[in-house]
Amino acid sequence: MQTLGLVIGTIAVFVSLFTMVYNDYIKVTQIWGELDYDVKTVTAGDYSIEFDISEESFANWKQEYYEGDKG
Repeated sequence: MQTLGLVIGTIAVFVSLFTMVYNDYIKVTQIWGELDYDVKTVTAGDYSIEFDISEESFANWKQEYYEGDKG
């Protein structure tokens, strides 16, 4: 009876260790898959530049160029 308990306990430990290793493998595979997709996908945002401008500069542009073309 003790041998049966030892066998069942050993099997349970190995199953839980296998499950933990398999879950870590799946997680890493997902991360690498997402990274591979991101590298293969090129968008305009990859080549865009963002400039910070002041409210005054934007108001000047809006008045002179944007609203000036309408009227």
